[in-house]
Amino acid sequence: MIETIILYYIAILVISVMLDLILGEPKGVFMKVHPVVITGSIAFKLFRLGNKLFGIFLWFISVVPIIIIYYIISRALIMFNIIIGIIVYAYFLKLTFSIRLMRDYAKKILRSIELGDLNNARILTQQIVRRNVWELDTAHLISAVIESLAESFVDGLLSPLFYFALLGLPGALLQRLSNTMDSMVGYRGWPYENVGWFSAKVDTILNYIPARLSSIIILIASGLMGLNWRGSIMVALHEHNNVKSINSGWPMSSFAGALGIMLEKVGAYRINDGMPSPDMTRLGLALKLFDASVIIALIFTSIFLIFRVLFIPLFI
Repeated sequence: MIETIILYYIAILVISVMLDLILGEPKGVFMKVHPVVITGSIAFKLFRLGNKLFGIFLWFISVVPIIIIYYIISRALIMFNIIIGIIVYAYFLKLTFSIRLMRDYAKKILRSIELGDLNNARILTQQIVRRNVWELDTAHLISAVIESLAESFVDGLLSPLFYFALLGLPGALLQRLSNTMDSMVGYRGWPYENVGWFSAKVDTILNYIPARLSSIIILIASGLMGLNWRGSIMVALHEHNNVKSINSGWPMSSFAGALGIMLEKVGAYRINDGMPSPDMTRLGLALKLFDASVIIALIFTSIFLIFRVLFIPLFI
């Protein structure tokens, strides 16, 4: 029984990663039924000025029904046909994380900079960061991309996989959709400050452990790559608070320390101040560090799954 559950989980994890690397992000009709898109659409249509209580209602009505629907579909299909069910379950899990998307952006941006097409590099970078990239020089543009890679490692991969290992597909969906709600309404200031308070808090709480776990994973990855693993953990411990977010500073500072560079958002923060600004070579290394960290995260997830099933032998 326990061995079967472990095999189910490992098969689902492997298939979901393969689907992400081969298919990338859904398109067309598949995008319209993406849980993130549905949750975002519900939140957008129901949003209005209100208090924190309405913000709690908005979060639950936008998130919980979607988790239940996707989970029921996957479990019903597993009961109908185990092979079809596992493939659909794996596809639903794939929708909660992304490896290929951020890698593709970073590779295209790197290629554009190498070709001297800074305009296209800025267009691509603007799609993954909120800051005004048109005011940035090359070094700060590369810094923004590396920061996004580091943040994406937690928000877009490690966190959903962590909660998948803990709570199965519902856990992964909970993290992904909570992150969506934070992106939709969790901004500071009018008109989101009251309504978005709960969404922001839930996302912060869910990412708290994975963000700190990311520094351990990046430490191991940087050591295996021959990068500055000591710098990775030391900068993470001493400078994660340079960023306002209590979570995103951990992977960002780990990347900065491992790569031996300074990451800077002008007017907001500097990480690893005094070190050289990043260049194309460091962006290439950041991509390799991201890849190595992903592999280790998948190994960690598999181990965590096995231990969780040994103690709680349930297929969720």
